[in-house]
Amino acid sequence: MALRRIMSHLIHTSRMSRGWCWLWVATVIGCGSTAPPVTDVVQAPAPQEREFPMDPARRSFTERLGFPEYIIGVGDVLELTLRDLSLTREEVTVRPDGNVSFSLLENVSAGGRTPTELDEALTTALAQFLRSPKIDVRVTEYNSKMVSLLGAISVTERSSSQMGQGRYPLKGKTTLLDLILNAGGATPDAQLDNVTLVRDGSSYKIDLQKVLRTGDPRENAVLQGGDIVIVQGASLRSKKVIVLGEVANPSVYMFPEDARVIEALSQAGGLTDDAVRNDIRLIRVEDGEPRMYGINFERLATRGDYRQNVPLRNDDIIFVPRSFLGDVNDVITRIEPLLTVLLLPASYRDLYTTGGGLRVDTGEPDSGIDFTRTLPGTAKPAGNGDDENE
Repeated sequence: MALRRIMSHLIHTSRMSRGWCWLWVATVIGCGSTAPPVTDVVQAPAPQEREFPMDPARRSFTERLGFPEYIIGVGDVLELTLRDLSLTREEVTVRPDGNVSFSLLENVSAGGRTPTELDEALTTALAQFLRSPKIDVRVTEYNSKMVSLLGAISVTERSSSQMGQGRYPLKGKTTLLDLILNAGGATPDAQLDNVTLVRDGSSYKIDLQKVLRTGDPRENAVLQGGDIVIVQGASLRSKKVIVLGEVANPSVYMFPEDARVIEALSQAGGLTDDAVRNDIRLIRVEDGEPRMYGINFERLATRGDYRQNVPLRNDDIIFVPRSFLGDVNDVITRIEPLLTVLLLPASYRDLYTTGGGLRVDTGEPDSGIDFTRTLPGTAKPAGNGDDENE
């Protein structure tokens, strides 16, 4: 009995020892492990899209069944075909009210619809008069949404289409790169990393070289009607121009020989929300005396009136007012402090203000006036004591 109890005790002790041994081994292995702790996998943030504000009224396309389709607008020319016993084909222009008339139908809304949507609307309306009408809608002339392309653009011989700088219609979803390539491509000295998009008075610097180098589409902005695209060239910058008033960055800028007003405004960051877009003034010295001219940016941006986009000269001053300009003293009062802030010499300020006998148009700018002559108004030296309302 005693021997049996001793053996039982030894077996029990052995089992306990083995249990403590395994526990000790597990502890040692756990403490000595060099494996990194398990943590949550952190996803890299997705690249953020650049924001180019879009105006729904100026969009050239909409997504339909996953594909972009052109949005019809005022001035577009449509070919409408009715496939009945005899083929009826008419070419109609979308009127200023956005409507068209066709066959038995009057005043059918076309503006803001895609060709497919207009096809469906015409089919439904004609079904009141005809059995199972079949309609085809095709846009033959795109006139409602235009963009302007300026700067270092190649001019290639292509008889079937327009090339080089100018105004181009949007025919659907069109990106910056699409526009430049369709216009003939950029010149060898084009700075594709310094392309400017002017939209609604605001200016955006875009690196198209990055799009070509990496395929990153974020810089390749989708265009809308009224956009202005400027492709900078590598020309020597030899003209000094001062941009003042309601622009994002008033300052003194250097420009190449072929620079124009729109480039100066875009270089200054574009117009502010408070800018009077149709009363911008350009001051320059001609025949030893300064003269002031009116520039209607609204007509340039929305109607493509290139008479407003005049060539720049050295020492030009562009002034964008917050409100309409009044008499000569009003102009001088606004401009002289701004010139002082830019630390220009007093003699320079005097040349462009009272000391130089500034000539100014006191009325609203007339967009139909040739830029090469003084605008109508007082056109008299400032402070001469005469009645300025003559």
